[in-house]
Parts: sequence; C-alpha cells; structure tokens
Amino acid sequence: MSIEKSYVIGTHEAEIDRLGVQHQVWRSSTLDLWREAGLSEGMTALDVGAGPGYASRDLVEIVGPSGRLIAVERSHRFVEHMRAKTIGNLPNVEIVEADLLDFAWPVGVADFAWCRWVLTFIPEPLRVLEGVAKALKPGGVLAIQEYYDYGGWHLAPRSQLFEDYVAKIIAKWRATGSEPDVGLELPSLLETAGLQVEFVRPVVFSARMTDFTARWPNGFAREYLPIMQSDADISAEEAGEIAALLDRYERDPNALVITPGVLQVLARKR
Repeated sequence: MSIEKSYVIGTHEAEIDRLGVQHQVWRSSTLDLWREAGLSEGMTALDVGAGPGYASRDLVEIVGPSGRLIAVERSHRFVEHMRAKTIGNLPNVEIVEADLLDFAWPVGVADFAWCRWVLTFIPEPLRVLEGVAKALKPGGVLAIQEYYDYGGWHLAPRSQLFEDYVAKIIAKWRATGSEPDVGLELPSLLETAGLQVEFVRPVVFSARMTDFTARWPNGFAREYLPIMQSDADISAEEAGEIAALLDRYERDPNALVITPGVLQVLARKR
C-alpha cells in the first residue's frame, strides 16, 4: 500500500478541484511559455511534480501520439487522479509515483521539462534541478514557474489583516525549510545545475474579487485557514476575521486581489 505524501494544503478532492481552477487561470501564460520554449509534436516531455495532471494533459496533447510524456508525482491520490481522469493510460505516457528527491532520474531522455510551484516547497531545490538537467538531452529546455515575491499578494483596498496573514504563511513555510521566493535563487541554481538561463519574466495578475481569476488565490487563502489555525499559527479569532474579510471583499464589485509575483524562466542544457 502506498503511503500518501503530505502537501502544503493536502491532496483531498477539494484541493484537486482548486488546482484545476489554478491551472485554468494560468493556462494561457503557460502555453505561451511552452511555445517560446519550442515545445512541439514528437518531443519527449518531463512533467516535474505533475500534481493531479492538469498540465500533463496539455503536454500530452502538444507532443501528440508520436511524442512521449513522463509525469513524476509523489502523491498517490494525485497519481490515481491522473490515471482515472486527466491523462489515463495512454501508451506514450509514463506516470511515475516518486518523490523528486528520491527519483532515479533517467539520463538524456527529455527534450523539454516543466516545473511549476514545486521548488518552492522542496528544501533542496538544487538536487531536483540537477536531476532535471541529467534527464534532459543536450539542448533540451526546462520551463519553470515559481514565486519570487509571495509577499506581493495584496488586496485592494489594502488590508493589514490580510497582509499579516500572508506574512505568517511565509514564516510558516520558511520554518519548515521551504522558500516562498525561490524564484530569486533560480538563476544561480540553474547555472550550478548546468543549465543556461535564456530569459526570466515576471508575471503578476490583478483581478476583481468577483472574477474567475480571483478564485485561484482566494481559494488557497480560505483552504489554508484551518491548517494555520490547527498548527497555532493564527488564532480561531483571527481565522474568523480573515474569512469574514474575504466574504466582504468578494461581495464588493470594486475590490481587487493582486497575486503573488511569479517568475517564468526558460533554461537550456548546454
């Protein structure tokens, strides 16, 4: 029997649904990044920390039957979701249930690798990048989306209560060995791993709290409240105040959310 690996929020059905919303919000910019990377039919693609497989599904469609996808994911529930609902059991898809820090990386098999919001939560991101570099063919490309300014997550009108909540999330993650702003470390980490950075581009969204785009950050803010409370990072009173704040802002047609800053990075194996 597989032991379910923990995640920052969890791997339950509500989180799988939230990740689906998150992928839809980011899908357009993700596809643009992949296009710039030269991802195309017939390639072998590596999905590094594939989650429930929403990006994997897009990768499979792009590489087509003549290409190949290797999706690596440590959560057994997410792997089962991939097999049952997102990418199934296609003959050109290999789903590997493994922790990225323990994965036996293949040598020189991939033309393209994709990694999104994974390195933030890994205490040794260089080890993962070295593994990806090992798996890429010479000239292969790694595309990344990672946070560089998590504290840039704001509401408008400005709310000190919400900003304090975000600061406590950042402190919690750093206390466990994660780095919310790992994007700022990527240029040097990629160089050390043997990958040459081709470009780095920041992406920030702003959206009305009533818009679909806002469901990505707002959903996380709500789902993380009980975890922060159970771990004594915030009090029950604070959790109630933050939930009420989000309710109030989501009823306000003029209220906005400004999302955490994300870096889009392309790096090529020498």
